[in-house]
Amino acid sequence: MANNKRRVNSGSDQYERYIYEGNAVRKIQAIPQEEPVKKTVSRTASKNRARASRMSRGYVLFLAAISTAALFMCVRYLQLKSQITTQTKQIAVIESNISQLKADNDALYNSVLASVDLEYIKNIAMNRLDMDYPKQDQIYQFDTAENSYVRQYRDVPETE
Repeated sequence: MANNKRRVNSGSDQYERYIYEGNAVRKIQAIPQEEPVKKTVSRTASKNRARASRMSRGYVLFLAAISTAALFMCVRYLQLKSQITTQTKQIAVIESNISQLKADNDALYNSVLASVDLEYIKNIAMNRLDMDYPKQDQIYQFDTAENSYVRQYRDVPETE
């Protein structure tokens, strides 16, 4: 329920003032009389207040320079953010192209491997070209790094 306070008997200063809450008297209080407060301010204080409320030319120029610098930084930030977004999209497109090319390359490699008949090559090498499997003393072992190969440019020296 709302707290409705009402002043009564406020016609003259010689009577006490009472507060009624609602339709019954709950508290009987005397309301004190407020006296006006006189403000006495010295001349120096009033001059300082007036000077503080004004803005000097230098301060206005300073605020303008700071505002311009802040605006420039905000615009530059937005430009850089736009560049980064554009580059990120370009990178995503290039990565997509790379993955597509890798998939195509793998598919072509597998089709080339599937098209080679190793039994046919073995048969041609052994029957037409008179090739045989190498004997144990004809095999030389070389240490190579992983994912590398060896090219033979001249004869392998005998190590006996």
